[in-house]
Amino acid sequence: MNKIHSIILFAVAAFAACFGWMRSAATATEAPPTNNATRQFEHIKSIFAEIAYLAGLQLRQFGELVFGKTSLRAFIVPEKTLDEQIKDSLAHMSKRFDQLEEMQKGVAKNREDLEAVTKLVAEVAKDILNVRKISLEQKDVAVRRPGQLSDGAAKYLGTLWMVSALKTPGVDLKPHQVELAHKHIKDILGLEAKAALTSADIPLPVQYSAEIVEFVYEYGLARKVGTVFPLGAASVKLPKLTTDPTFGLIATSGSVPEKSPQIAFVTFTAEKFGGLIRLPEEIDEDSIIGMGQFIARYAARNIAYVEDWQFFMSTGAASGINGTGPGLVTAVVTDACYVYNGNLSTSGKTKPSDATLTDFRNMRNASTLSGIVLGKAKYYMHPTYEALLVSFNTSATVTPYKAGTGNSPATLDGFEIVWVPVMPVYSTSATVSVVHALFGDVSYQYLGLRNGIRFDTSRDAAFATDEILIRALERLTVALMASKAIAGLRCSAS
Repeated sequence: MNKIHSIILFAVAAFAACFGWMRSAATATEAPPTNNATRQFEHIKSIFAEIAYLAGLQLRQFGELVFGKTSLRAFIVPEKTLDEQIKDSLAHMSKRFDQLEEMQKGVAKNREDLEAVTKLVAEVAKDILNVRKISLEQKDVAVRRPGQLSDGAAKYLGTLWMVSALKTPGVDLKPHQVELAHKHIKDILGLEAKAALTSADIPLPVQYSAEIVEFVYEYGLARKVGTVFPLGAASVKLPKLTTDPTFGLIATSGSVPEKSPQIAFVTFTAEKFGGLIRLPEEIDEDSIIGMGQFIARYAARNIAYVEDWQFFMSTGAASGINGTGPGLVTAVVTDACYVYNGNLSTSGKTKPSDATLTDFRNMRNASTLSGIVLGKAKYYMHPTYEALLVSFNTSATVTPYKAGTGNSPATLDGFEIVWVPVMPVYSTSATVSVVHALFGDVSYQYLGLRNGIRFDTSRDAAFATDEILIRALERLTVALMASKAIAGLRCSAS
């Protein structure tokens, strides 16, 4: 009879266990994947509780657990009562359940840690992509074809134009065009285009500013032949040697004569030069780089012309294109370091075409610093003077003028000739008292630069013509740092 009861109770327990397991499996398929482990754990707890309850009933009723021929009487401690045995079993099972709960908490904590690590890995991957992007931009800056900006610098300048166009009222753009423009602005400038944003908020990066300066070097001449001096303030004073006493022989036990060189201070006051570039407001995705190239070339070409004019031709009148700093053709007149065509102011040789080979040679003796200057001295004149110089090659003079070939510059009596596009053009018309050629070391002429080239935009100034104005500005000045280091050839006054 005891065996029959045992089999019945065990069958009931097995049925309850199977039913509970089937219920947990069905629930697991319907529940979200993240709660499967928790739900299965709860069903297992309930199954164990049912088995423990049925086992307790059998032990209390019969004093043993019987399954087939196997008896669990040996596991029952005779000294304890049935209630104590059931209590101990339930306490042991409860301890196991507590351990399972701790394991569940550990799994949950590990899941949180995994999510944090996944998030950190995503952030690191994003930083790596940014570093690669910056690296590619730096490589792009270094690759620049002659006469053109790199694509990075061109995109940057073109984007300044795009920012101003987007802020212009009345610009007819479709939503997808506006979205595309904002995407380009964010990718290129690294920021969002906000309503209050202006081009003044977007400084030209150092590497791109350097490219614009290199562009000026390509178009201009002053930076190549003169001395470029960065101005640390709006006004800077530099010493200039005015009296240069020479050393001589000193007799044995004789007194050493005192030499007192004298100096004067030259003041460099940076002046603002620049202009406006008119551009259409229409935006085309493919025109960003082309528009940036146009802005850079136009600005660099005009700034180079301003620098060359100040360096060679400025009258110092502070009007028009002339600043207050005198150019070289003005400085040689101030220093009285020039020769006339025909060597006389009244020679009647008032035309540049009247100059002779002797006049060009006489310029070499006009400078008081000729002993110092001659080592680096060159001739400076307009390229059209080649027609005059070729005429000096006769049977009597042989070939004092040699045209430039390849990398070899043109020379006159062995002295290099530098062609200066801003200097007076060769002419057969009278231009009285005009200095039309130079000879000497122009590195004594300083080109003082204050900061770099600045770009700003305006959408209001050209509203009537539906255009955008981009302003390019540079602050600079010039000054000659050695008296009579340059000599000039001047047309006679009459």
